[in-house]
Amino acid sequence: MARPKTQLNRRTEILDAAQKLFNEKGFEKTTMQEIADFIGIGKGSVYLDFKNKDEIYVAIAERYAISHIEDLKHQINNAKSPYLASLEKILINHPLEVYDTAIHRLQKYAALIHTSYQIKEKLKHLINDLFSLVGSLLKKAAQNGEIRECEDFESLAHLLHVSIQGFFPPYDIKYSPEHRNDLSKEEIRSLLEKDLSLVVKILLAGLKTVKYENNYK
Repeated sequence: MARPKTQLNRRTEILDAAQKLFNEKGFEKTTMQEIADFIGIGKGSVYLDFKNKDEIYVAIAERYAISHIEDLKHQINNAKSPYLASLEKILINHPLEVYDTAIHRLQKYAALIHTSYQIKEKLKHLINDLFSLVGSLLKKAAQNGEIRECEDFESLAHLLHVSIQGFFPPYDIKYSPEHRNDLSKEEIRSLLEKDLSLVVKILLAGLKTVKYENNYK
């Protein structure tokens, strides 16, 4: 006899099924009944967790965002000295990881995360934790003599984030496969990486101390 699904398991299965169907058929063409049929439950069971498809769509985007934020927190917590070099690597690699995921699987969800006030409010505590962690990493860099001292490292972390926001979805025409028929996705990614690396290096160059320049050339 099959075990009854818990609410958490049912919710996860609904999101997994919806994500697969949205990717294959599109959001508009997918029905709540099809989502229910996909995992073998009644349509009413889907409505116990979600009022409509829009709620499911937002929940998929939230799940995607939480996964990326937790991964980023792990990278920051495990950063090694020299801390500025570790931060530079994170600031470049994270937008590229988002790009890889967005372009190949979850482009619309990724765009929604960066434009939806509703999602940003729900994830506010996680995002604030992230800025705090980046601020702590910057403070370690200062204590290590790599960057100049700052009155508010968390605000500095926020400014760094704002400065590279343009490298996250929704993408500028320059980095959008939908508008760049002259380049392959791989070539667009290389272009994004080149521009992103330049911006990050310029931003961090303004923080470096002479000691860092001499020791970590």
